[in-house]
Amino acid sequence: MLKIGEYREDEAKTIAGYLKDAGFKVDVKGLVVARTDFSVSLQGKLSELKGHKEFSPKYERFLAAAKASVEQASTQDDFRDHFLSELDPNWREIRSRFTQDLHADSTEDMDEKTSEEVGKSMAEYLLALSFSEDFLDLNNISLGMPIGSSFDDPVISIPVKRNDFDPEDTLRRERMDVDMNKIYEISIDESSAPFYHDIDDEFRHEYQQEFLKIMSMAKVIQYLIEQPEKGKMDIEEFADRCIVDVGDRSVLSIDASLVAEEIARSLEKKGILKMKGNTVKWKA
Repeated sequence: MLKIGEYREDEAKTIAGYLKDAGFKVDVKGLVVARTDFSVSLQGKLSELKGHKEFSPKYERFLAAAKASVEQASTQDDFRDHFLSELDPNWREIRSRFTQDLHADSTEDMDEKTSEEVGKSMAEYLLALSFSEDFLDLNNISLGMPIGSSFDDPVISIPVKRNDFDPEDTLRRERMDVDMNKIYEISIDESSAPFYHDIDDEFRHEYQQEFLKIMSMAKVIQYLIEQPEKGKMDIEEFADRCIVDVGDRSVLSIDASLVAEEIARSLEKKGILKMKGNTVKWKA
């Protein structure tokens, strides 16, 4: 089977629908996947961390902005907006510029801030928001509650690089996050790849990488079938014939030699050839 990719449920249904409409035999398999993320931080009272080499004045700015925003916010979205406005009154403009930059072909139209500067600002916003979330959680602070001077020396957490800290530091904290999710793996039978001609144009545009995978397998299958001299050969010779170059000035070079046996077995199911041991025999 040729793996097309792994997708969320809705997208998997869309892709499978396109392929089935084109005549492919489609296999959709649900899988549970786990992603891990290891992080290291320093956690303690503000007074404990202030003298630490990893501490930066920016964390005091983040803390001041968080304190100023708690009483004014009733929802997480309110808090985020107040918090970022305290840090940078122009954050919405910078976010808009960042979004435009992501979808632009060039950065020639960037004037006041370069693309790099906008990216750095966005990275700091993300760091600040993470810091503020930890501040609220570690100090059991609810949105809308009066702060006053109750948290002059709050517990805070600051991230550090995993190899850039003293393992004996009593403020060190390690965290391993394991997120489990369900994805859907889509595969097609290799021998059905030549149906790529019948795939809807919308699929070709929206899923270019997937279309290229299918077309590449199709070119190999077509090359194998159309060879005038087939007869009997060993699997090594068959594998050599699974290396195909298509085109002249613009070349698509396909090397399917390492999956030659899978291709042969797929063609065998279609009655095109017969495998016996290490030998491939084409049927007349």
